[in-house]
Amino acid sequence: MELTERNAGERLTLRAGEPVTLALTETPTTGYRWHADDTAGLELLGDTYDGPTEPRGAAGTRRLTFTPRRTGPLRLRVALRRSWESTEADEFVVDLEVADAEGR
Repeated sequence: MELTERNAGERLTLRAGEPVTLALTETPTTGYRWHADDTAGLELLGDTYDGPTEPRGAAGTRRLTFTPRRTGPLRLRVALRRSWESTEADEFVVDLEVADAEGR
Protein backbone atom coordinates (compact mmCIF):
# COMPACT_ATOMS: atom_id res chain seq x y z
CA MET A 1 0.00 0.00 0.00
CA GLU A 2 1.42 3.42 -0.96
CA LEU A 3 0.22 6.57 0.77
CA THR A 4 0.73 10.21 -0.18
CA GLU A 5 -0.04 13.57 1.43
CA ARG A 6 -3.71 13.22 0.48
CA ASN A 7 -4.05 10.18 2.81
CA ALA A 8 -3.14 12.20 5.93
CA GLY A 9 -5.62 11.74 8.75
CA GLU A 10 -7.18 8.60 7.28
CA ARG A 11 -7.92 5.33 9.05
CA LEU A 12 -6.76 2.39 6.94
CA THR A 13 -6.82 -1.39 7.23
CA LEU A 14 -3.99 -3.67 6.17
CA ARG A 15 -2.94 -7.25 6.81
CA ALA A 16 -0.08 -8.39 9.00
CA GLY A 17 3.16 -8.36 7.02
CA GLU A 18 1.74 -6.03 4.33
CA PRO A 19 4.18 -3.17 3.77
CA VAL A 20 3.00 0.42 3.76
CA THR A 21 5.04 3.07 1.93
CA LEU A 22 4.75 6.80 2.51
CA ALA A 23 5.64 8.86 -0.59
CA LEU A 24 5.97 12.45 0.66
CA THR A 25 7.31 15.60 -0.98
CA GLU A 26 10.62 16.74 0.48
CA THR A 27 13.22 19.40 -0.30
CA PRO A 28 16.27 18.19 1.63
CA THR A 29 18.47 21.12 0.55
CA THR A 30 16.43 23.28 2.96
CA GLY A 31 17.36 20.95 5.82
CA TYR A 32 13.80 19.73 6.19
CA ARG A 33 13.41 15.93 6.07
CA TRP A 34 10.69 13.51 7.04
CA HIS A 35 11.51 11.75 10.32
CA ALA A 36 9.67 8.71 11.69
CA ASP A 37 8.37 9.75 15.11
CA ASP A 38 5.48 7.61 16.30
CA THR A 39 6.04 4.18 14.79
CA ALA A 40 5.56 1.80 17.75
CA GLY A 41 4.60 -1.61 16.41
CA LEU A 42 6.02 -0.82 12.97
CA GLU A 43 9.40 -1.74 11.53
CA LEU A 44 11.16 0.66 9.14
CA LEU A 45 12.16 -1.37 6.06
CA GLY A 46 13.39 1.39 3.79
CA ASP A 47 14.15 5.10 3.57
CA THR A 48 14.95 6.47 0.11
CA TYR A 49 14.90 9.82 -1.65
CA ASP A 50 14.32 10.35 -5.35
CA GLY A 51 14.69 13.83 -6.71
CA PRO A 52 15.69 15.71 -9.84
CA THR A 53 19.28 16.81 -10.34
CA GLU A 54 18.14 20.01 -12.06
CA PRO A 55 17.20 22.61 -11.10
CA ARG A 56 19.37 22.54 -8.01
CA GLY A 57 17.36 22.45 -4.83
CA ALA A 58 14.15 21.19 -6.45
CA ALA A 59 11.79 19.06 -4.41
CA GLY A 60 11.67 15.29 -4.73
CA THR A 61 9.99 12.37 -2.98
CA ARG A 62 10.97 10.71 0.29
CA ARG A 63 9.78 7.09 0.48
CA LEU A 64 9.54 5.50 3.92
CA THR A 65 8.45 1.84 3.99
CA PHE A 66 7.16 0.16 7.13
CA THR A 67 5.72 -3.24 7.98
CA PRO A 68 3.54 -3.93 11.03
CA ARG A 69 5.10 -6.13 13.73
CA ARG A 70 1.77 -6.89 15.40
CA THR A 71 -1.96 -6.87 14.75
CA GLY A 72 -4.42 -4.36 16.14
CA PRO A 73 -4.54 -0.57 16.03
CA LEU A 74 -1.34 1.33 15.21
CA ARG A 75 -0.54 4.97 14.58
CA LEU A 76 2.02 5.97 11.97
CA ARG A 77 3.34 9.49 12.40
CA VAL A 78 6.22 11.20 10.61
CA ALA A 79 7.30 14.80 11.04
CA LEU A 80 8.94 17.22 8.63
CA ARG A 81 11.70 19.05 10.48
CA ARG A 82 15.35 19.94 10.50
CA SER A 83 17.47 17.45 12.44
CA TRP A 84 18.93 20.22 14.62
CA GLU A 85 15.53 21.73 15.53
CA SER A 86 12.61 20.38 17.52
CA THR A 87 10.01 22.55 15.78
CA GLU A 88 8.06 20.72 13.09
CA ALA A 89 7.10 22.31 9.78
CA ASP A 90 4.51 19.61 8.99
CA GLU A 91 3.34 16.17 10.03
CA PHE A 92 1.75 13.14 8.39
CA VAL A 93 -0.42 10.85 10.53
CA VAL A 94 -2.51 7.81 9.64
CA ASP A 95 -4.22 5.34 11.93
CA LEU A 96 -3.84 1.73 10.87
CA GLU A 97 -5.89 -1.31 11.79
CA VAL A 98 -3.73 -4.37 11.21
CA ALA A 99 -5.61 -7.62 10.65
CA ASP A 100 -4.02 -11.06 10.78
CA ALA A 101 -3.05 -12.84 7.55
CA GLU A 102 -6.61 -14.17 7.18
CA GLY A 103 -8.08 -10.67 7.48
CA ARG A 104 -9.32 -11.01 11.08
